Amino acid sequence: MMKRDFCKFRAAPGSENSNNQKMKVFYSDIHRGLKPDPFCLSLLNATMPDWLFKGLRNDMVNSLRGFNEEIALEIADNLIDCWSGLGLHLTGIGHVDAMLWNFYWRILHCAHRKGVTLAYWK
Repeated sequence: MMKRDFCKFRAAPGSENSNNQKMKVFYSDIHRGLKPDPFCLSLLNATMPDWLFKGLRNDMVNSLRGFNEEIALEIADNLIDCWSGLGLHLTGIGHVDAMLWNFYWRILHCAHRKGVTLAYWK
């Protein structure tokens, strides 16, 4: 794991003497060490429609990194249901649902821009 020191300092919020209270920001690049679940990755890649923007496709694949197989499969299944027009699902896990809502908005926006009519829009 590589840590890089950006040498950036931020004043502590609400401090009277912000010049004396600083916080160093570190960046740990763990991206390469975390691989998406192979089954979920193959499932996403096999079902992704061609009309999805390339950046969106890459973001969805990368979003599977760091999740266990159960959550990764739930995420992949929910994304597939969205672009297939079957519906939008939530997990009850706040940060996962926030990520899903972001992808749902982007998928629906892409479909609209590309003139794709999804089943639940009919």
